[in-house]
Amino acid sequence: MTKAIAYTSDVILGRTGEVIGRAHQKELIERHAADNGIEIVAWFEDEMYSEDVMSRSGIQKLLANKDTVDLVLVERVWSLSRDMKVLEPFMDAIERKGAKLESATYMWDCVSQMCRRRFDASLPQLKPTRPTVTREEAGPVRVRKPEKLNFVMSK
Repeated sequence: MTKAIAYTSDVILGRTGEVIGRAHQKELIERHAADNGIEIVAWFEDEMYSEDVMSRSGIQKLLANKDTVDLVLVERVWSLSRDMKVLEPFMDAIERKGAKLESATYMWDCVSQMCRRRFDASLPQLKPTRPTVTREEAGPVRVRKPEKLNFVMSK
């Protein structure tokens, strides 16, 4: 059976201020674990969301945990961060412990999908189709004025 440690943190939705609470996240994680044959051996949480993931007390305890596990389960990546640069040190740390990050629910935002692709070997890895352009290399862009404007009238 796959073994996991689970993590929750209140997620505050920026524009509305709505909170996705830890209890709700825990229910979804437990359901995901039951549906996928995952045994949760430990739970960690932080009451307050902080973008400084690595300094959260729950994350520090999670990373100090000595249990050998296959997964770190979260309800959504947003319980950790919405910024990939902030997530990298955490994901590197759990990979060094031999674990992968898995979400009970997957959002379709870029960060959630990048995490999903990083840890799911069955998904094709995306490679840039062209090299990244730096600010210094970027030139001005000229947009041609359209010959005609088309308006759609709705009733």
